[in-house]
Amino acid sequence: MDDRPSIEIDPADIGLGVRVVHVDEDVIVVDKPTGLVTAPMPGTPEHDDPDLRERSVFGVVKRHVKDLRRTRGTRVWVIHRLDKEASGLLVFAVSDRAFEQLKEEFRTKRAHRLYMAVVEGEISISTPALPGRTPAPASGIIRSSLAEGPDGLMRSIDESRARPRGASRRPGPVPGFGPGPSPGAGQNAVTHWRVAGVGNGRTLVQLRLDTGRKNQIRVHMRELGRPLVGDRRYGGRSNPISRLCLHATELGFSHPATGRDLRFFSPPPQAFYGLIGEIAPPNTVGRTPPSVVGAPRALAPSPTRTPHGPRPGDPDGGDTSWDHVADWYGRLIGEGRSDHHEKVILPGVLRLLRPESGMKVLDLACGQGDFCRRLWGLGVEATGVDASPRLIEAGRAGARAGGGPDEIPAPVFVHGDVRRLADIPEVRASREAGGFDAVTSLMALMNMEPLDPVLSGAADSLRPGGALVLVILHPAFRSPGQTSWGWEHETGREARRARGARAEERGAGTGAVARQYRRVDGYLSPGQTPIVMNPGGAAHGADAVTTLTFHRPIQTYARLLFEAGFVIEAIEEWPSARKSQPGPKAAEENRARREIPMFLAIRARLPWRTAPGE
Repeated sequence: MDDRPSIEIDPADIGLGVRVVHVDEDVIVVDKPTGLVTAPMPGTPEHDDPDLRERSVFGVVKRHVKDLRRTRGTRVWVIHRLDKEASGLLVFAVSDRAFEQLKEEFRTKRAHRLYMAVVEGEISISTPALPGRTPAPASGIIRSSLAEGPDGLMRSIDESRARPRGASRRPGPVPGFGPGPSPGAGQNAVTHWRVAGVGNGRTLVQLRLDTGRKNQIRVHMRELGRPLVGDRRYGGRSNPISRLCLHATELGFSHPATGRDLRFFSPPPQAFYGLIGEIAPPNTVGRTPPSVVGAPRALAPSPTRTPHGPRPGDPDGGDTSWDHVADWYGRLIGEGRSDHHEKVILPGVLRLLRPESGMKVLDLACGQGDFCRRLWGLGVEATGVDASPRLIEAGRAGARAGGGPDEIPAPVFVHGDVRRLADIPEVRASREAGGFDAVTSLMALMNMEPLDPVLSGAADSLRPGGALVLVILHPAFRSPGQTSWGWEHETGREARRARGARAEERGAGTGAVARQYRRVDGYLSPGQTPIVMNPGGAAHGADAVTTLTFHRPIQTYARLLFEAGFVIEAIEEWPSARKSQPGPKAAEENRARREIPMFLAIRARLPWRTAPGE
């Protein structure tokens, strides 16, 4: 755990022992001391007391951000929490976009969190080795449903935890903790643990959370029969260093503005190692440099691909250009009225793309160039191709207005058919110079037909190991004309009872509305649908803005990517970021919107070519 690359940082104490590890316009990462609450919970006396709010990590961070910006009305958002008795890394959002993106990243478990703890008792250092293999450190997974009892203690309310590797028995009931909460009231909790060191009747363990429930680590380790040292509240019998031995040592997430991976490291207190009779590794606090996912190395050279497909105007190709809707589309994106674009699509694509200064990116169906200019601001050399002359001219006008680093060339916008990329001189020149580092397509592939020449042309434009990042409407749940929202229409006593039970689970009372669902009338059959892009305006007398959308099942996208020579690295499903206005159906509408994704994102990569005989 001490051999990771890092950038040396000298964290500054900003009050009450809170130390800044990283700060920028969107996020602040701090190292929290033990004995300080992250932030008072809403509805508690501490939350309503200004003095007590100030004596929290949140209060210290807010004062620091206010001093940095020197403005009134500074806002800071809590993203996650650590127990008051624990120490370690926390991230707070200091911008609206960071709050939305980080909350979603933590909710969907994309964020990386690693903890170190010292527990009472010795756990076997390793599991028995198979013949010819090195023994593996003892490890395991604890799964249960956690709920808070009347006394404020968290408990597991079932016995579904799997037997951990390296342990001789499953965790059993823990005596002496009184009655627990009623079954059905808990939340799923999953903790992964691994032995890092043993000695002096104690064990140093590394822990990773799939979920982030209150006191989760403390409850699970107690139920494993190994309570944390210093944890009197959850069964600990000793307190040799006068603190709870739990420290958040690693924190990782994608930056909400750049999409780059950030990884922070705060070593456990040296006393943790002393408790097991070991010497602590060098005590440094650092952040790993932004990383780019390495491409898999091919076992054989990738097949030769010849760009093919109809030219514009050919009967089997058709004209799917958005030139006739260029003015409307430019206003939609340029005026910031597409909240999906700003809050979901752009941050997600940046996270999958992981742009670095000096990269060369080709954006297919670039529209008026908003994404290319965003990449330019991040130091990327971007080229955009679109079949609409009016959108291309809008992109060029935007590039002339500036907005990127002086040392990075402005984006190049080219009018052309993305089904014939080999016919575009700028793309051909880049290919001859080694190829683009990445190709992107944002919400465009479902408006193109045929698709195979687009993907083979993208592959031919990339360097070996280059990536393709694409986003489309989710084919399973958001296919126009064959999916729609609906509401349950249950009647009778049993239906009312079922609605009441679900409402209690959601904390909404028995008067809650019925459940909302997404109806799917078709999926596997391909087809095309004319779409009115401005239904609200058209309903009020404006000219309808219409485009064609081509439906394909996910298996078709996977097959075409494979045939073009790509290996799929990542698939993500993104929900809408919208929220309903307050009302009797708002909570259920928001739940359904969060659970049923709106967009499908894929990152695929070309294998590295190998020389003959390798």
